Amino acid sequence: MATEAEPTLAGEFPPATEEQWLALVDKVLKGAPLSRLQSRTAGGITVEPLYTGETSLGTHDESGFPGTAPFTRGSSAVPRPDGAWGIRTLLSTPDPIEANKTALRELERGSTELLVRFDAAFRAGIHPTDSEFAQLGGVDGVLIASVEDLEALFVGVYLDLAPVYLQPGSAFTRAAELMTAVWQRSGIKSSSAAGGIGADPLGVLAAEGQLPQGLEVALSELGLLALGLHHTHPQVRSCSVDTSAYVEAGASEVQELAVMLSTAAVYLKACADAGLGIDAACSQFEVTLSVDADVFTGIAKLRAARRVWATLVAACGASPASQPVQMHVRTAERMMTKRDPWVNLLRVTSASFAAGLGGATSVTSLPFDATLGEPEELGRRMARNTQLLLQEESNLGRVTDPAGGSWYVESLTDQIAQAAWAEFQRIEAAGGLVTVLLDGTLAAEIEQVRNARLSQVATRAQAITGVSEFPNLAEEALLRTEPDLRSLRSRAATQNPSKRSPVTRATPTDCAPLPKVRWAQEFEALRDASDAYLAATGSRPKLFLVNLGPVAVHTARATFAKNFFEAGGIETVTSELGATLGFDDPEIAVAEVHASRARLVCLCSSDKVYAEQAQGFAQALSHSGLAAIYLAGNPGDRREDEVAAGVTEFVHVGVNALELLSGALHAAGATVEEVEK
Repeated sequence: MATEAEPTLAGEFPPATEEQWLALVDKVLKGAPLSRLQSRTAGGITVEPLYTGETSLGTHDESGFPGTAPFTRGSSAVPRPDGAWGIRTLLSTPDPIEANKTALRELERGSTELLVRFDAAFRAGIHPTDSEFAQLGGVDGVLIASVEDLEALFVGVYLDLAPVYLQPGSAFTRAAELMTAVWQRSGIKSSSAAGGIGADPLGVLAAEGQLPQGLEVALSELGLLALGLHHTHPQVRSCSVDTSAYVEAGASEVQELAVMLSTAAVYLKACADAGLGIDAACSQFEVTLSVDADVFTGIAKLRAARRVWATLVAACGASPASQPVQMHVRTAERMMTKRDPWVNLLRVTSASFAAGLGGATSVTSLPFDATLGEPEELGRRMARNTQLLLQEESNLGRVTDPAGGSWYVESLTDQIAQAAWAEFQRIEAAGGLVTVLLDGTLAAEIEQVRNARLSQVATRAQAITGVSEFPNLAEEALLRTEPDLRSLRSRAATQNPSKRSPVTRATPTDCAPLPKVRWAQEFEALRDASDAYLAATGSRPKLFLVNLGPVAVHTARATFAKNFFEAGGIETVTSELGATLGFDDPEIAVAEVHASRARLVCLCSSDKVYAEQAQGFAQALSHSGLAAIYLAGNPGDRREDEVAAGVTEFVHVGVNALELLSGALHAAGATVEEVEK
């Protein structure tokens, strides 16, 4: 019996050749080199406009299958159970009782794991009776001063079902004692307890700038903790290799993976010094990486991370079964904005998508309002449901390594892996991570990458939607109430009146902490200056758009100028005449500008109209006592003449928007606070 032939994918279309593609692209580029379509990642890796099987790196190597070395395609040979990765909720509400309410609500509605960030006092080893507690208690985390506080945090939580991971800072040994006590009091067998203690002294040193017990003591504590938990709590991981401090300081994907490897090398040695074999030591590690809205770089980075991790531990003698890494992925804070925070929903969705496709074991998605203070329920629900949608409706987790085989992704994976390994070797040759962290070398190298990215943001080559592009000056601020830390601190001091027994410690290890930046922060500082001006005067700094010529001539540059200046918090206005027919008489323009009470103006039209009228308008406006006169467009050969006529600066693609807008606000009478980098 005859059967119908199987349909061929794209069978209705004639095959396309690279030459045909290049010919079509050449028409668009109009003779410009193809390299114009190239881009570069923060790590300096070139992204080509076209990838083919013949030219792409990474497609001919022995990547293997999922679950086989070097684990590029995944740590397991079988798909995730139910297509789900762990949804790990961050708990940072200062009050343990309130944090407990959040934990229960999250677990009841789809989260599967908890991540507890201890407050700054605990992380620094400060007791409630220490003087520093009055400044650090309840700051940036849950106030935990006793085992009772930690118990209160987990009331009603099924600790044998929900893994608990900790961020305890330098006090990870104390945190382990409290957590094991809670498991015992809850009747959880040591063999059933699951999660991680989060011992990460180098990560703490990078973020906080100090290890109170000293690095040597801290590494010894880490090794002993790993040895003890290996024998008593087989499902609890003691060590965390968390790259967050480096990423939030601006590190590239290559630097991040190199730091991951160098940190692991230090911790593996500490475990070995404590008497733990390599396979047992590998079971004590969890890696935390960060992803942002750059989806493909994120996917490739996670694939590369598995490869280089397996290469490292294999070189240390780990068996194939111990080479896969448990990889937690968090959405990066540096991409988040305070202004128009709703756009963060899209950023977090993109990052979570990359984490899922990249093969994360678990994911923490930041709520869209996380930069504004303690997230509220709407933000948490959206972050949680984003992951649930990706799992249950998009089915991302049901296919192992779905991006595998893409010439682009395979090539990018290979390049990131090779560059990260080379950077790791360079760090080791310089003395290892401890050396480059303490002498400031690593911080200086990250600063270079950070400044390059901030320069792209400043010129708007790297757009930030809702901030540097398409701002909304009329947006209503989302307000967050500050927690009552005074009462929490008083309660902690009352319940813990006896200071802990003195402990002999080594000299603290200190270094300059890595800065924490967000890409939007400098533009947001401009908006803050505008808000302060509004509060003081009743109106925002204003700029009048002096449109020359009819609508068809001036609209493009008027729209550009409006978007540009409002990114700095400067309200753009014009008159009915300016919005329709455009001005043809400088004196009428001067009169309407002064009627609007604007102190700044911007001329908007075509190059042809500028050549005929810009100088005359600029002279008339400059003689009227305005604070600054701008012209939308690149003047080219007209620059000297137009500056001489009174134009202060020119607004066009590629200009340093931050500098120009800061100057405009200053000219209008607003003060911009400098952002610490």
